[in-house]
Amino acid sequence: MDIFFFLAQISAVVGWMFLILSYYRDDIKKLLKMQIVACALETLSYLLLGAWAGLFACLLDLAKAILYYKVDRKEIIFYATLPFYVVLAVFALQSEGWISLLPTIGGIIDGFVLTRNKTVATVGSIVASSLWVIYDIVVMAYAAAVSDSILIISNFFVLFLGYSRILHINRLHIIKCYYLTKSISANIVRLDKDNYSEQYLWNIDKQKTIFKINPDSIVLIRDKKHTVGYINYLTITEDCYERIKRAQTFYKDIRPEDITTMRRRRRNYLLLESICVSKSYESQKMADFINRHFRNFLRNKHRLGYNFYGIESIAVSDFEKLFLETADFANVKTYREGEILFELDDIAVAKYIR
Repeated sequence: MDIFFFLAQISAVVGWMFLILSYYRDDIKKLLKMQIVACALETLSYLLLGAWAGLFACLLDLAKAILYYKVDRKEIIFYATLPFYVVLAVFALQSEGWISLLPTIGGIIDGFVLTRNKTVATVGSIVASSLWVIYDIVVMAYAAAVSDSILIISNFFVLFLGYSRILHINRLHIIKCYYLTKSISANIVRLDKDNYSEQYLWNIDKQKTIFKINPDSIVLIRDKKHTVGYINYLTITEDCYERIKRAQTFYKDIRPEDITTMRRRRRNYLLLESICVSKSYESQKMADFINRHFRNFLRNKHRLGYNFYGIESIAVSDFEKLFLETADFANVKTYREGEILFELDDIAVAKYIR
């Protein structure tokens, strides 16, 4: 064993630390920057070991990470890199034999599952990491093998916790928030901080001001007695609704004068301001659960004489996007920072509550 072997292990450990730290970044650009650094250090590790298949697979991963940072088109990027993986497989087979196929297959699996939902991505990550562990042991990349093994174990825990929540989805219930108490406000702030970047957060004073004007606006999602999520929908003026639709940048400055009360036999417009649940409860099952509630809420209001001529929502999280797609909202536009405006117009609302 020489100095290059020890430097390779150190490089892999430092790269793994950057990768772990990246998961604690709310800003997607900061997260990707740290993952680019992690990928570069991992590439250096394989270079020092002379593990050419791992080296070139990491270079492809590094290229993908940079492209994800520059362009928000994961599927296009994945398909564009496939020919390079084929070239990698052909040349690596000649130099390292069958073992070189493991990082190649792992890279393809990793790229594919990133274009799918979280459960598929987690399972795919376990499979891909398992292939990398075998390769790492063969080429003596022991630090990388340990870090990949930890990743496998953590993903198993993610799957276990996720499925345990899904199995108990029938324990969830939704209640209207009649009073915005200190404990409820604290829960909402905690959920917001866990799910949204700082530019999307409301402080408690703004919550209280909006709630006083529109006390019908918040419903809580409970698992037994614990609040695990909430929905905040506001009745807004038609002028505000149209301003949001025309805006070329994310429209986040909801003013008190933009909010009105829901009225019978009038044209009502809704803004779904937040659809927020605890990370461990995020799933397609939860999106379906909230969708059923929201549809029933609109149906009951319609029976009482309330008419809805449009519903808007701006998705700033993956779960909000999942819910809005589940509820068949139309994707209207994507803003520069990645927020997506969704809408149910009057025709779509009528179909939705039918």
